[in-house]
Amino acid sequence: MSAPVKPATALAPYASHPAASRGRRHAEPESPTRSVHQRDRDRIIHSGAFRRLQYKTQVFIFHEGD
Repeated sequence: MSAPVKPATALAPYASHPAASRGRRHAEPESPTRSVHQRDRDRIIHSGAFRRLQYKTQVFIFHEGD
């Protein structure tokens, strides 16, 4: 079971469309709760390189509950 994917009409005009993706370079098991785009986003947001940019450029972290 894969995570639900929004139809192309529900996405913003600037959004990346999952159906137009070239796929993965290395195969990974599917998550039952998150789409591959959600997993990629989390990898970027929680990466050390991205965090090091936080106070050097305009990188804003969205903290839930703020």
